[in-house]
Amino acid sequence: MDKVTCIVVGAGPAGSACALSLAQKGIETVLFERGRVPGEKNVSSFVLYAHELKRLIPDFRKDLPFERIVVRTDQVQLAPDDAKMLTSYNSRWVDAPLAFTAFRRKFDGWFAKKAVEAGAQLMGGMKVSDLIKDGDRVIGVRVGEEELYADVVVGADGFHSIVGEKSGLVKAWDPERCLLAVKEVLDLPPDVINQRFQVADGLACEQGIYCYHMNDLDVFSATLYTNKDSVSLAVFARLDELKEKDIQLHEQLEILKTHPYLDHLIRGAKLREYQAHLLPDGGRVAPEHLFGNGVLLCGEAGGITATETGMGIPTCLLSGMMAAETIGDAVKKKDYSKRTLKNYLKYLDTTALFDMIHKSRKESDYYASAARSEGPREMVAAADIYNQYWEKDVTYLSKSSFSLLVELYLRIGQFRLPGLLRWPLTALVKLSRLPTKLTEAIKRKSRQRYYEWKK
Repeated sequence: MDKVTCIVVGAGPAGSACALSLAQKGIETVLFERGRVPGEKNVSSFVLYAHELKRLIPDFRKDLPFERIVVRTDQVQLAPDDAKMLTSYNSRWVDAPLAFTAFRRKFDGWFAKKAVEAGAQLMGGMKVSDLIKDGDRVIGVRVGEEELYADVVVGADGFHSIVGEKSGLVKAWDPERCLLAVKEVLDLPPDVINQRFQVADGLACEQGIYCYHMNDLDVFSATLYTNKDSVSLAVFARLDELKEKDIQLHEQLEILKTHPYLDHLIRGAKLREYQAHLLPDGGRVAPEHLFGNGVLLCGEAGGITATETGMGIPTCLLSGMMAAETIGDAVKKKDYSKRTLKNYLKYLDTTALFDMIHKSRKESDYYASAARSEGPREMVAAADIYNQYWEKDVTYLSKSSFSLLVELYLRIGQFRLPGLLRWPLTALVKLSRLPTKLTEAIKRKSRQRYYEWKK
């Protein structure tokens, strides 16, 4: 009977991070990947935030297959007839990069190779079809007719996790807890990219685009970023809303590309790649279901993603590393039971991941309910406030004025408060405006007397 200490299923960012960490500890590890080579089945580009990667591979920049270094980030609010943007450009990120644009096909292969170089065994073209169990304990995996046993199995096999499903740790995820993403990679000459996005060779711009009253969708967002000779444009929408309104997301992407703001940036681009992907929002798996007897889940298989930011790769890397720390303890104790693997939560809690899981579960509840009505309303209010202030700066016919902070609260802040607090605080804010109105009335009266005296 063939047996190893650890089997990691899935050679994506989470799986390779776990396998690499285990191999660095000298723990016998086999890494299974259904593609012939890691990254073969993934054409997606992505933005790589590199803090976690640096912990594993301090000299990663020596041969990391990246496209550009992100130095400019834009937050864009997009309506059918306008756009609002907040831009940040940081030149220190040229020498001390925070993020890179890259392609998963290249990155996954590079990362898995690092795990192999550290001592892990990679088994490509091997799709795990089932788990081997002894009672409620996972003791190995089946690949077709073949079996391989292990002390512990790590599920890093993505949204449709065989390990999560067969171990009973992951239940069916309702449509209102899922996002559908559609992404295109569009070819553009490097000099055109540099000119339109105001960057130089080797430097990237990343844009988070939040849409409201766009294409009949309540919750609709996009991301746009630059590669060496292409740009990546992805759109995201709630799966339940798409089904409810019978909307095809790829059609909405085509409509979005005609918006004047985006049309200027991608005009003349040629389609290179297209991909659709189902994503869970954060908190898909409760913390107590991330581990069992002889099994752990990390990365997307465990729903360890940030709902609000949509951050996936850093959380995958870090959760894979924490799974390896947990297994390291189990190896020392020679105990792979649920009691020992519960230390996974302890290691997650040494990072921001544990709090992020709880926060993401709450945000998931919000996005599955109130967000569809409140989100667009908040963005409309913010855009309206901006427009009013800009118009007042260039218009001298109106005497009316208002406090920005008060207006922000009345239009946006109150939506975030519990009902019991909302109305008393709203009343207090409105009462707080009375002194200002009284002062203005006194000034107006004083001016009137001045004009009467002049006569």
